[in-house]
Amino acid sequence: MFHHLIPTNSALFFSKNDPNDPRMGDLVGKGGDGITEHTHTAIIGVPQELGVARNGGRVGAAQAPDAIRAMFYRLAPYDFANQRSIPQGAVVDLGNIRCEGELEEIHDRLTEVVAAVCRRGLVPLVLGGGHDITYAAASGVHAVHGTLGIINFDAHLDVRPPNPLRNSGTSFRMLIEEGKLAAERFVEFGIQSFANARAHVEWLQGKGGTIIPLEIVRQDGFARTLSTAYQVAASGQRPVYGTLDIDGVRAADAPGVSATMPDGFAASELLDTARLLGSSKETVAIDIVEVNPQFDRDNQTAKLAAHAMMRFIAGREAATKQPASAAVH
Repeated sequence: MFHHLIPTNSALFFSKNDPNDPRMGDLVGKGGDGITEHTHTAIIGVPQELGVARNGGRVGAAQAPDAIRAMFYRLAPYDFANQRSIPQGAVVDLGNIRCEGELEEIHDRLTEVVAAVCRRGLVPLVLGGGHDITYAAASGVHAVHGTLGIINFDAHLDVRPPNPLRNSGTSFRMLIEEGKLAAERFVEFGIQSFANARAHVEWLQGKGGTIIPLEIVRQDGFARTLSTAYQVAASGQRPVYGTLDIDGVRAADAPGVSATMPDGFAASELLDTARLLGSSKETVAIDIVEVNPQFDRDNQTAKLAAHAMMRFIAGREAATKQPASAAVH
């Protein structure tokens, strides 16, 4: 699988060179040789924006994987919630998918790499790029884990039909139509008014998908609604793929995205979602998409995505230390 990957720039792995103050840059393994028996999570970057451009969005997301890494590798590993540090080697950074050629070729490479990572027993943490990467990454997860449930943390449904080519808005329709995503286990979480076509709402509802608009999340309470959403996606103990589209967060907290929204989730709600996904053993993969550094402010959005990575990883590490019955749902 590694011939599809370009190693991550070593300059991104920040270190204070202080054994009493380690940073993630000191602790994350590098490339295939960095995988050990203690590794649980594998970072994969997809630095491309072709799907966003095809969908008429503003480009810039190709810069996101390394912009997020630059913030991630400066973070300290200690987690107050679990009262433990993320240990050395728990995470490996496999690098970036080669992004030359057409979008379909890039997707094929990503699918192959993600499937190989899953076969190694690792959880892929994929950094986009546009939301089109979910189609390819979920296809790779499906090849190993079978039919998936998905939680899409997002303002948009992304169930457009290819017209005629796939783009950043077509992932979930393609996954459903190809039988890789069970529509009845697909939850659109935090979808916003005035951002989606009625025809797309009716198509998804006709397939049996669940749409939880932002208004309902607020009405019923975030924690309760998120728990319900996860239960729908898992439907017992079946595999769940989590996708975090940062444009589901309000622009005040996440200005650097491909399509900003004046309203949306708070940064803290994104972080809580990431932790729940990591803490739940049914979660077999996650992606973070649509960060756009070209429009960011003081790296605010890249920092938020980096902290989401940390919450997911910390949750995953805590879950591996517990019996299955103790996992958070």
